[in-house]
Amino acid sequence: MKKRRKKKIKKILKKRRKQKRINYINSLPLIKFMSKIDDKLFLKIFKDNRKGPVKTFMKFMSRMGDGYIWVLLYLLFYMFRIKYAALYFSRAVAAVFLCIFLFLYIKSFFSRIRPYKKHDKVPIMYPPDKHSFPSGHTMVAFAISFCMGSYSTYSALLFYPIASLIAFSRVYVGLHYPLDVVCGIIFGTIIGFLSNLAFFHITGLPIFGHL
Repeated sequence: MKKRRKKKIKKILKKRRKQKRINYINSLPLIKFMSKIDDKLFLKIFKDNRKGPVKTFMKFMSRMGDGYIWVLLYLLFYMFRIKYAALYFSRAVAAVFLCIFLFLYIKSFFSRIRPYKKHDKVPIMYPPDKHSFPSGHTMVAFAISFCMGSYSTYSALLFYPIASLIAFSRVYVGLHYPLDVVCGIIFGTIIGFLSNLAFFHITGLPIFGHL
C-alpha cells in the first residue's frame, strides 16, 4: 500500500512539474508572439470542410509519410541496380532512428497541443499521438531526403519534392502548425547531415556525392 501511495504521489508531482514547465514556456513573450502567427497561418491553410482530389491527395501524402513511400523508393533504387543502394539507405535508416528518439523527447518536453484540438476543428485524419511540436513525419522525411538526396542532383530532385509535400500535408490535414513543420525541416536536415558525417568516418561513404 505504501509503495502504491508513493508511486501515485510521484506521478502527481511529475505531472505538476510538467504542467508548470508548459505554463512557463507558453507565458514567454516570444512564444506567445509566435503562437499567434502560427494560429493565423494554420487557420488559413487548414479548412475542415474541404472536399475533392486535392484533399484526397494530401491525405494520401500524409499517410505515405508513415514510411511506405521510403520503402517504395528503396525498391526503386534496388530495381535500377544503383551501386551501394543498401549502404545509402542504411545511412538514412540510422537518421530515422535518431529522428524518432529526438522528436519523441521534444514532444514530451513541450507537450504542445494539436492545432485541431485547440481550435475545435475536425482533422482530415487523426494523429498517432497527442502532441504537435515538432512534426515527426517532416523530420524523418527531410532526414531521409538529406541522406539520399546528397547522393546526386537527380536523387535530390526525387526526394525533396516528396518530403516537401509530406511536410505541407501535415498542416493541410490539420495535425500540425506551420512552425512544427519548419522546425521538423531544420531538425531533420541537421540529423541527416550528422548521419552522413558519421557514415563518412565509419565507412568512407561521402557526405555529398557517391562512390
